Amino acid sequence: MNRHDLHVLHLARLVLEARTALSVSTGLSEGTFDTQLVRDANGLPALPATSIAGVLRHLWIDAHGEASAQALFGYQDKKAGQTSRLAVSWGALLDSRGRPAEGLLIGNEGGERLKDPLYESVLLQADVPVTRDRVRLTHRGAAADRGKFDRSVLPAGHRFALELRLWSENKDDEDWMRLLALFHHPLFRLGGATRAGLGAMALVSCHARSFDLRDREESQAFRALPHGLADREGLEDITGAAKAHGRHEGLRQGALRLRARGFWRIGEGEEPLINRDAQGRPLKAADLLPRIEEAVTWKPTEDGKRTIRLCLLPGSSLKGALAHRMAFHYRRLSSAWAEEQTGGPDDARPAALDALLGAVKNGDEEAAGKGCAGALFIDDTGIEADTGQVARLMHNAIDRFTGGVRDRVLYEEESLFGGEIEVRITLDTHRFEKNLKLLGLQDEAETRRIRDAFRLTLDDLCQGRLALGSRTTTGNGFFDGGLEGELRDWLDGRMETQEEAAA
Repeated sequence: MNRHDLHVLHLARLVLEARTALSVSTGLSEGTFDTQLVRDANGLPALPATSIAGVLRHLWIDAHGEASAQALFGYQDKKAGQTSRLAVSWGALLDSRGRPAEGLLIGNEGGERLKDPLYESVLLQADVPVTRDRVRLTHRGAAADRGKFDRSVLPAGHRFALELRLWSENKDDEDWMRLLALFHHPLFRLGGATRAGLGAMALVSCHARSFDLRDREESQAFRALPHGLADREGLEDITGAAKAHGRHEGLRQGALRLRARGFWRIGEGEEPLINRDAQGRPLKAADLLPRIEEAVTWKPTEDGKRTIRLCLLPGSSLKGALAHRMAFHYRRLSSAWAEEQTGGPDDARPAALDALLGAVKNGDEEAAGKGCAGALFIDDTGIEADTGQVARLMHNAIDRFTGGVRDRVLYEEESLFGGEIEVRITLDTHRFEKNLKLLGLQDEAETRRIRDAFRLTLDDLCQGRLALGSRTTTGNGFFDGGLEGELRDWLDGRMETQEEAAA
């Protein structure tokens, strides 16, 4: 199908919001930091059209197959090929008033635009980026070789405007609504570390219209459309229809609700939650602080605002703890006991868990082709800090000979007490099954062991047998809670029973 023979143009202008922090990087380092965010000519973070189109294509392939994706997105196979029917613009960052940054913001007017609170904050982050420290731990609890790095992120809540165009033969093309529905798909995630909490996007609004360019009136209506990404004149609000059109087959979603038993602290922060005492006098900042990250919040009748005091539980922190405990349970269920191991402690994760957690290819010829993307997605979450939930704890170490405090071992820690957290977890069962086939693990008993290891690990977390964050050996980081939703049913095997009964 030649695009130049098509006469119907479907056009949509969308606004997307980053539900979790976003890390669309250039692939280059940024001075002392390991990653660098993609920015436009104004220095503002932006969404490359290739990133958006690439994610849409992958989701389309999963839902409709490779042949359908080639017909829609185009392809190149030596001398054969086809032009894409779809055109995607870059995603432009919105300011606090919902206006996208289009073109060069120069001169007096452009300078005033760049003084917007949201723009000012992200421009400052070009020199002092918001980063996430990442570390891969060994069985000794220390950082693995080349397992310590950081990732620059754009805080959650920022919004982007973009435009989508699709050429078609008729106005009732089902592919158009199916395509728009992908922006509401739980796996529509942009950038890096999407399986570790980053890049989750939400569809805020979608205004669209279809034009038959053979019709004079519709052709004139198309030419009369304003050019701005935020201009909606002449377009129809179809946000609800786009969301309702989506079908999310193969996904098992769950809400993990956790309630802290006592103190907990995730990461290492820089800003104290308590800086004054009860009498209002300034206090020296504690030596150890919880990780705090800002986010942007939007209300229907108000401008977008920065929320600074957001205590973070990164998806990577939760996923790392779950991965270590899953390895234990899998070995236990497989009767792989430590006494039978030779050559010292084995730091490698059981290969079967790669079907769930993913694996990276390496240079080993035997392992080549065994890399696979993970099937488990754990979102970042955070709670607004309440000074009533914050405690400053003094720690010291006593010299056994003098009975006094050891030199430089008197310090103060700021931790949160109690609080409730809800974490979104999504399992892509289609990806899980593909990974099992790739790894040669299609035995039903093996699949059951992987599933049971995951279920038992979540039970450990929800019953206070698995701690998160820092100072877990002194009682911090224990939670009570439970998992709700389809994922819980899938782990218990109830989902398969229901599907068999329906069949």
